[in-house]
Amino acid sequence: MYKVMIIDDEEMIRWGVHDLLNWEEEGFVFCEDGKDGKDGLKKLLAYTPDLALVDIKMPGMSGLELIGKARAAGYGGCFIILTGYGEFEFAKQAIRHGVKEYLLKPIEEDELKRCVENIREELNRKEGERVYHCANENIAREELLRRILLQMEPKEELEEKIRRYQIPFGEKILCAAVLTDRNLLTSKEDGSFHEKVNVFLQDRELYQEKVVMDNQIILIGLGPDYRTWVALLKRRNEWVKKRLGEGLLLSVGHNVNQWYDLCYSYEFARFLLEQDFLFGRYDVLSIDTIEQWQENIECPSPEQFILLIEVGDLNGIEDSVKKFEIYCRKTLMKEMDIKIRIMYNLMTIRNNIEKKYGSLNGQIMEMMEKMNRSERLEHLMDMYCQVLQDVCRQIGNDDSATVIKRMYYYMEKNYDKDLKVESFAKMFNYNSSYLGKIFRKEMGESFNNILDTIRIINAKRLLLETDMKVYQISEQVGYSNIDYFYLKFKKYVGVSPKEYRREKTSDTGLCPSSLY
Repeated sequence: MYKVMIIDDEEMIRWGVHDLLNWEEEGFVFCEDGKDGKDGLKKLLAYTPDLALVDIKMPGMSGLELIGKARAAGYGGCFIILTGYGEFEFAKQAIRHGVKEYLLKPIEEDELKRCVENIREELNRKEGERVYHCANENIAREELLRRILLQMEPKEELEEKIRRYQIPFGEKILCAAVLTDRNLLTSKEDGSFHEKVNVFLQDRELYQEKVVMDNQIILIGLGPDYRTWVALLKRRNEWVKKRLGEGLLLSVGHNVNQWYDLCYSYEFARFLLEQDFLFGRYDVLSIDTIEQWQENIECPSPEQFILLIEVGDLNGIEDSVKKFEIYCRKTLMKEMDIKIRIMYNLMTIRNNIEKKYGSLNGQIMEMMEKMNRSERLEHLMDMYCQVLQDVCRQIGNDDSATVIKRMYYYMEKNYDKDLKVESFAKMFNYNSSYLGKIFRKEMGESFNNILDTIRIINAKRLLLETDMKVYQISEQVGYSNIDYFYLKFKKYVGVSPKEYRREKTSDTGLCPSSLY
């Protein structure tokens, strides 16, 4: 089967082309459609279809411009031009790019079928020539590996061909590593890619086989230890970086056990490259890159950020932004989804803060624009943290009474945490001893007594409203030592937690919980 792609900004046209022919009977299978010129060029170079049907007139990039850039990038497939304009000038320009078929909209089934049959004959001829010219063993060997990576080689013929070209075969671990350049991900060729590749590949012991495809070099590793190979690739890339000032971008797929499964390792390596926004700080991407972020962590809510802002906890804001960054990597969240989440959070935070404290300066909106243009997750998170901390500073108030109110508000929301006067002193830039004194003056009780009171109030609520065991409630309200919890509870309530639950449930006619 040959691959075919339709690139047209009109969705109805794309659907129409799909439905006009039985493409499988014609020997073609569709790749993902291109929605406009820029999107189409990106997908064309990624999927390298054998045939592309391209609309002449598209926003952003015309069909002729797309074809010219594709040819310049080394794309050798066939094109059919689609246009609603019959000017000969378009045809002349298309001919210069090697386009042999030209269809006017609306497309007629017979005309499309004729063009596709002509293209198929040409592709068959080219395929025959390719096979003929692959008589050279090295060329044929690389072509076979390319077809394996692209899942084009029939499984039933693979073992015999592998043996024919003396490719190691058997139950061994295989991995595909893609060598590319960050500049090439954004279609910016700076001329240094090939130099870096040449230096990297001087160590022939690093890989078993090599395949060149487009602007990528695919290395195939063969051996018993996946992580050792990844470590060797990292070390080699560091050496390239030391020698040339900049290394390559490497992406290593997962290990497989058979040659016919190598395509899955290659696909995973390509998938990792698409996560460059998330993992842009890394030069070598592998399974380990994802696994190191796979920890149990929740995404902080706008309400949590609002609380941190209101109590003036700059360090807490930074920690929560870091948690959000980890969450994004952990879940492999898409770039646009991350930016939408941040914009929503900022608008929610701004609306809530302005209701209580009045208008903020225009920095939030200005920063949101910059965030939207960010190309790296770490840069985006730095700006996110900065704008939240700036809001925190804007509403800051050094008045001691205000500070104590903030402390109490924070204690009510975070009584389960390990709270100390010293932590608040650092947060508000106070001497801890002085802060303890003004807290007692404002509240009439010491910091620890107020904290215990808040915890015991919530413990009483949990005893009556839940079936949690006493030790669970102790941990829930911030007492890690259950004996200490019993002492505090009896001090403030007069009875033990079990007695309190029994008495109160008996008074209300409820059945006492058995879950003590």
